[in-house]
Amino acid sequence: MATVEKKPKMPGWLSLALLIGEIVLMLFLVTVSIIIMATVGHATGIIKWFQLNPIWMFVIIVFPLIVLFLFNVYLLIKTLNTQKEKSFDPSGLTQEELLEEARKQAREELMKEMEKNKEPKE
Repeated sequence: MATVEKKPKMPGWLSLALLIGEIVLMLFLVTVSIIIMATVGHATGIIKWFQLNPIWMFVIIVFPLIVLFLFNVYLLIKTLNTQKEKSFDPSGLTQEELLEEARKQAREELMKEMEKNKEPKE
């Protein structure tokens, strides 16, 4: 029989903190990119530097947004697959448990049939 390895779960507060951090980072990066695009021509400071150096704007602002988006898509697909594997039927059993129960019932029926065939005929 296959052994199931259980991964240690993150505490709830840590996953919540990471989620909030990700949301704040994405909002900050989107806001800065909108400001950079909206103030073309009359910006100063770091915004002007980003406008004059589009490669660094891509590396520092756009690329992290793309990576975060792809990471969220990966997590979504992973969650959907685990939910599909753990899908429950009305009886409350997983698919593996249903298969095991069906095997057990088939064995019992087979044993009953064998017992009937073993009885001496009179």
